[in-house]
Amino acid sequence: MDFTISDLKIIPLKESKFVRPFSISYTQDGKKKCWDCVEAHDSVSCLLYHREFDSFLFVRQFRPSVWYYQEKNQIQTKNGLTYELCAGIMDKGLDTKATMIEEIIEETGYSLSNIERVTSSFTALGFGANSQTLFYGEIDESMKVSSGGGVDDEKIELVFIKQSQILNFIYDESKVKAPNLQFSILWWMMNKKAKFD
Repeated sequence: MDFTISDLKIIPLKESKFVRPFSISYTQDGKKKCWDCVEAHDSVSCLLYHREFDSFLFVRQFRPSVWYYQEKNQIQTKNGLTYELCAGIMDKGLDTKATMIEEIIEETGYSLSNIERVTSSFTALGFGANSQTLFYGEIDESMKVSSGGGVDDEKIELVFIKQSQILNFIYDESKVKAPNLQFSILWWMMNKKAKFD
């Protein structure tokens, strides 16, 4: 997939349908304080295991905020590409399971209705504190209904990582990933791996 990026510019945030920055002033132990925050949508994510390929399915995409961090901190790999669980924001009025099923079809092209809720947790505690619900699902090629890749102008690449390589992958710091991906693999090792040995 072509991830060619050009004409990058950093511009002030005026309005957004995805985030809303604000500050909270408060008093703690008699001392006045102020904290900058960002309101964001809750979200869902799903660890997908492909039974026939004995592999995990992740999505890879360009994230401008990661590119900015890499550029600002002079990190050699300045491409802004991330490896992620299939995920999406809760912005359509659906429940978490329905949202996740829809996102799986849009991003990966696999259609499944049997996903397992694993847990939910807070993300971005220092400034955002939105909630993300994690699911788990098993797929095979009989469930493939489209090529995936996202909707509208999303550019999402599907990446399969073999079970035999997954621990190397989650500890490979050259591949940018979020803690929920790493956690989900460790959860799978503890709760599902024996089923596939």
